[in-house]
Amino acid sequence: MKKILGTFCALACSAAVLLAGGVTASAESEYKVYDNGDLLSMDEEVALEDKLMDIAVTYGQDVIVYTTDSMDGMDAEDYSYYLIDELDAGIDGSGIIYLVSMEYRDYYIRGFGNMYDEIMTHSIIDDTADELRPYLTDGKYYEAFDKYADKVLSEIQYVEEYGPNEEPSYAIPIGIGCGLLIGLITVLVMKGSMKTTRAETMANNYVRQGSFKLTNSRDIFLYSQVTRTKRASDTSTTSSGGNTGGSGGKF
Repeated sequence: MKKILGTFCALACSAAVLLAGGVTASAESEYKVYDNGDLLSMDEEVALEDKLMDIAVTYGQDVIVYTTDSMDGMDAEDYSYYLIDELDAGIDGSGIIYLVSMEYRDYYIRGFGNMYDEIMTHSIIDDTADELRPYLTDGKYYEAFDKYADKVLSEIQYVEEYGPNEEPSYAIPIGIGCGLLIGLITVLVMKGSMKTTRAETMANNYVRQGSFKLTNSRDIFLYSQVTRTKRASDTSTTSSGGNTGGSGGKF
């Protein structure tokens, strides 16, 4: 009964927003809050549904919260991907899902489409997931979801005003590498200009005869070779062709 009343109130509020604003954008997911894990009170669910629906109507971005008691044998990463199709999530293929599973206390935030490419990029999602995890650990689920909504909204508004977010640049490492290369070239040029001496091919010419006696010898390895394999990142594509990725863990 609580869920039915909550859904009715949320839909009523959403309809009022649509009529008042005259906005034609519509969300593809039927609801924005799917509290199958029963982590929210009726008032909390209604307030959150209204807040997320307002984002969808105003900015054309599908922002979803999904809680569950079981992920049907899947891990959180795969289940969050599965939910994109299961919920028909995404407005024009763009949206974000905050999954919380109580089965093994997993969470995952997955963005997809334009939301992932330009708004909630991988690094922003990663930081957001870390910031919200303590609220989940303390059982403050509504606070976690409410702050998630605020974070997504602030990033949407930022992008609308200043342009797309971008992943961290590699300009600094490249600049350092260029500096080292220039320094190396300078040293080689200076070395090449020193013609007053000639290097000997044998060390014997630098040692006075009879002054050096070898009493002990051993092998010392100065260099070793280490092979590293790059770990694959969680970036893939949805059935609609848009990029998707996210961050998650245990709480």
